[in-house]
Amino acid sequence: AVLIVLYIISLAGGTLGVIMMSQQLFQRRSQSVMTMTIISLLVLHSFMLLSIPFRLSYYILGEWKFGRFACRLASAIIYLHMYATFAFYVAIVIARLLRLEFRKCYTIAWVGAVWLLGALVITPVLLSYYGTAKTYRSSECFQFHRELQEAHMVIANYCLAGILVAVCAVLTGIQLTVIYRVAVKYWPDINSHVEFRAQAKSFFFILVTLICFMPHHVFRVYYIQNYNLDKDHKLLLYNEVFLALTTMCCLDMLCFIAGIA
Repeated sequence: AVLIVLYIISLAGGTLGVIMMSQQLFQRRSQSVMTMTIISLLVLHSFMLLSIPFRLSYYILGEWKFGRFACRLASAIIYLHMYATFAFYVAIVIARLLRLEFRKCYTIAWVGAVWLLGALVITPVLLSYYGTAKTYRSSECFQFHRELQEAHMVIANYCLAGILVAVCAVLTGIQLTVIYRVAVKYWPDINSHVEFRAQAKSFFFILVTLICFMPHHVFRVYYIQNYNLDKDHKLLLYNEVFLALTTMCCLDMLCFIAGIA
């Protein structure tokens, strides 16, 4: 029930945010670093949102009816979405910290490079290996936790968790330091200064990472270490809940529209 609620909230709020943000971007027609990054997030969220109905169907019916490849794809999308979203969040925070503003051609080039890397390298490699180590029933899906016993999966999960936690910790420290210095500089009239508002908005992306992505990765490490002890599958349920929580980042478009980010 918790999984269904989380995915419905992500689907409803995310879809509304994508539609409203698309309308705003169409009217704005800007090609700044921020706009290009938002467009990328918009596309990423759209792919994620398209996969959620398949997940809901499985959790509601208790049976997968869309074939093995669709299962692997739907399962892989949530991870691709999470890490790609995190990468763009980091790009936004760094761009605002360093006050970067590239020319149109450079902006398109680096955003395009990220998409090409993801589409032509990471996604094919992931789909080639993900969910192929063991045999699964056609009516089952999202059961790839069984492959956590594989050494390469353990290493990959530890590395991804370590990188995300480390990057998030460093950016959090830097961002809070910058916000503190700007606040001291402009105190007490801090809200009237663009610099403070920009840095405060940047911290929003770090907060989303801390709330949506960090719990999954911290628990993932614990889950891997205690996988063999999970006889009643309680840890598996918690793992799935934390994974579902990562899709809540799709609500960030509503925050953009509200001026929070």
